Amino acid sequence: MSPVSIRPPGAATLMHVAIFCPDVDESIRFYREGLGFSRTYEWTKTYTDTGRTVYQGRGVYIELEGQTYLELFPGGEPGQDSSAGPVHHIGLTVTSVDESYRRCLEAGGLPFGFGDWSGEPTTVTLDGDPEMLVRVAFVRGPAGELIELYEQYSPVITTER
Repeated sequence: MSPVSIRPPGAATLMHVAIFCPDVDESIRFYREGLGFSRTYEWTKTYTDTGRTVYQGRGVYIELEGQTYLELFPGGEPGQDSSAGPVHHIGLTVTSVDESYRRCLEAGGLPFGFGDWSGEPTTVTLDGDPEMLVRVAFVRGPAGELIELYEQYSPVITTER
């Protein structure tokens, strides 16, 4: 008998959890030495097809397994209390960012933007090696949580460091 998935067709899956790190290199070292994760992908700029910069600064994916990552960004304070978090957002892989964004708003979610970007569905390039093309949108859930809807157009290619 074949196993049957209990995951509904088209349901979102976890892609990453984004964490602010006071020292990104120290966090990378911890996850490598403490937990054995060695494959990473790094970038310094995320921009749209029109050239608008959505994010500028260091970003690192640490591959946990398959298509699941920790996403590390500079920021935060060591030992900060959990109400302020170091967790910034959760990234969910969806089959259509546009459709998922619409459904989230209809279900009571709120758009969440950064700078002059409203958070609406946008195709962006991460300037790592190799560059990576994705479509993203950001919404706030009912508890105030920040959710990135994520549709992958090119693969994350992590390397041993």
